[in-house]
Amino acid sequence: MVLSDADMSASTFSDGQLLRDAAAKDKLTSVKFPVARTGSMQSILVPNSVVNYSKSVAVPSTGGLAFVIESKTSPADAVKEVKDIAAENKGQRVYVVDIVNPVSPKLKFPFSIGSNPLSVDIYKNELIISTEEAGKKLGFLETDPEGKPTRLIYLPIDTDSTQNLVDVSFHPSGDFIAASLAPSGEFVLYKIVRDNGKLKNIETVGKPVKLGDKLTMGRFSADGKKYFVVDSKGELGKSTGDAELIAVNVDTQAGNHTAAGKVALGANPSSFALSPDGSLIAAAVAGSSLGAWTSPEVGQGGKVVLLKVGADGALTKGGEQIVEGIYPSSVAFDKDGSNLAVSIFENLDYGDRKGAVVFYTVNKGDATLAPQKARISVERGAHTLRVVH
Repeated sequence: MVLSDADMSASTFSDGQLLRDAAAKDKLTSVKFPVARTGSMQSILVPNSVVNYSKSVAVPSTGGLAFVIESKTSPADAVKEVKDIAAENKGQRVYVVDIVNPVSPKLKFPFSIGSNPLSVDIYKNELIISTEEAGKKLGFLETDPEGKPTRLIYLPIDTDSTQNLVDVSFHPSGDFIAASLAPSGEFVLYKIVRDNGKLKNIETVGKPVKLGDKLTMGRFSADGKKYFVVDSKGELGKSTGDAELIAVNVDTQAGNHTAAGKVALGANPSSFALSPDGSLIAAAVAGSSLGAWTSPEVGQGGKVVLLKVGADGALTKGGEQIVEGIYPSSVAFDKDGSNLAVSIFENLDYGDRKGAVVFYTVNKGDATLAPQKARISVERGAHTLRVVH
């Protein structure tokens, strides 16, 4: 499954110019594997936004539904430039999509959440959604089998009013929530307090831990003992320094969370994924490919990096591959971790500028990647991948 935000160009992150195509619309594209020449994929119109940290969609482990947040709404047709991507066109909706049949997805209905949703995650039938709106910075929802919210409460977070939860993740047990705080660059862990199986409140476990300058996307290891989070060091498209991926030892009892290791990724990382066995991490790094369309560096420097994960959380670099195109934005392993998919926001093409999904074979032994020949063409603005088993 691929989300495409067609309302802007990758270079908008650098210069604010939208460079829109009137015929291009936000879409969700569903692809069934193995892919045949025809009949294996379908795209439908679903409003979505690339302006968050790759937690744009949540899919329950059983599949069937997708919950898509729209962090930013589409600018008016006459608008050609945005001055501040983070501040303008704030959205407030979640769109529920039926993905029971991979080649026939259906948009079901939207519902409202706080202004400018930043991140979404799911555990069974429970959703957590962080937003920028005061008093609604962390929303907890229960849904019925159709995806309709049956309960919505906003949880008090123990931080000052200037902080936002730019990324949130459920612990594999469903009993804790991890978050990246901005602008403080801190990691925080919350314990979910339940009464007769129903969420009652949350409690901060330990104190927030300063890990970096600008924490973004994070994910738990399968056993919940480690948390991996990106310190991007700056704004996407404008950062020139090496971002880092940080491994955190998570203490769910006393809250003594500590950094276990970190490794440099390069400039402008967008997302990462853990292999099913937890031994590898793949990270998409945009480099200088997000530059203005007139820049000689546009489309250059994008890559996918493979990292080895030690039992103690130590991170070491494996192989990497240059990604041809503008803004490699999302990565996803297949079921056994032997193949890797990478989304490309835009091809470097002066004609019909589409997005794409490209594939790599993973050599687990020496942690290297080999490019595969096939690719999937999708709507421009491809930014979030999810594999649904």
